Amino acid sequence: MRRYLVFTYYANRPLGGYHDFLDSFSSLHEALENLHDEPQRFFQIVDRNTMRVVRQGLTAFKDYNPKSFQREDGDSG
Repeated sequence: MRRYLVFTYYANRPLGGYHDFLDSFSSLHEALENLHDEPQRFFQIVDRNTMRVVRQGLTAFKDYNPKSFQREDGDSG
């Protein structure tokens, strides 16, 4: 199993744990790239080494920095 564990679920419908598990990825960037932009789908990315959530939110906003709400790749949209 790779470092970043990705869990996804629809709003108000998490099934819990492994039922929401999508896949594991070697990098945070790779994990984010594998999320589909869906307005009602939430995601959590967990670092397997520390078991801490490193990123979470709606998949529609996966490319935004949650602290500044700016696109991380610098595109304006």
